[in-house]
Amino acid sequence: MSSSGISLGLTATAIVAGGIFLACNFQTVPAGYVGVKVNLYGSDKGVQQEELGVGRYLLTWNEQAYLFPSFNQLHTYKEPFTFQTSDAMAVNARVGVEYQVKPSMATKVFQTYRKGVDEITEVNLRQNISDALIKYASLMDVNELTANGKSKLLDQVTQELRHQLEEVGIHIIRVSWASDIEYPPQVRESINAKIEATQRAMLRENEVAQSKAEAEKARVTAQGEADAQLTKAKAEAESIAIRAKALRDNPQVLMLEAISRWDGKLPVYLNGESLPTPFLQMK
Repeated sequence: MSSSGISLGLTATAIVAGGIFLACNFQTVPAGYVGVKVNLYGSDKGVQQEELGVGRYLLTWNEQAYLFPSFNQLHTYKEPFTFQTSDAMAVNARVGVEYQVKPSMATKVFQTYRKGVDEITEVNLRQNISDALIKYASLMDVNELTANGKSKLLDQVTQELRHQLEEVGIHIIRVSWASDIEYPPQVRESINAKIEATQRAMLRENEVAQSKAEAEKARVTAQGEADAQLTKAKAEAESIAIRAKALRDNPQVLMLEAISRWDGKLPVYLNGESLPTPFLQMK
């Protein structure tokens, strides 16, 4: 073969190789993500069963990579969910969900939905949440829902989603209310009336408690005053008894007391009669 033929062959090979290289592309799997490689054409068409870890990959013209985040996804739906209670009361509420695509099951997720994570969240996961809300809200009436049923309903929905999606590769962490539940007008009026009645009852209880407290305070004050008077009376009685006993035991004390109080003047008349001059016996 001539040198010109060899040169042409090398040029053709280079062109083919260059074309093949240009037909390929690099795909980067960043930190926090896992890649799923899909063969678009041929006998091995479909999802490859091995996830792509963090790194840079050269894909052929027949391959395409989809990225799935491995960190927690937190999404709040803008459009509210509508569901009915067992007594046919339609209610609305916005809902939020937190979940994670299991890194080791990213290929299973893609095989199941054939979509990226954003579309799965907005379409498929929303439908799962809606179905669960409808299913479990229909088991409680509106009174139970307004009382303590909101938390119970979310727990049931969360457990239902975990049961459905865990084996697919999606782990539900929690479901939460993103807004207050909107009830029909008649239910709102009933709730407001119940709240008002509860507040009035609490006000009456507080008034009764205050009255009882004031009455107890007055009783304690009166009891204290009575106890103080009784203590004083007992002390005076004991004082009188002690003094009387002392006088009985020592009658001359009276005489001494009379002398100590005498002003030196003798009484002249008492009841119109002259009095005898008093004499003290001296021993």
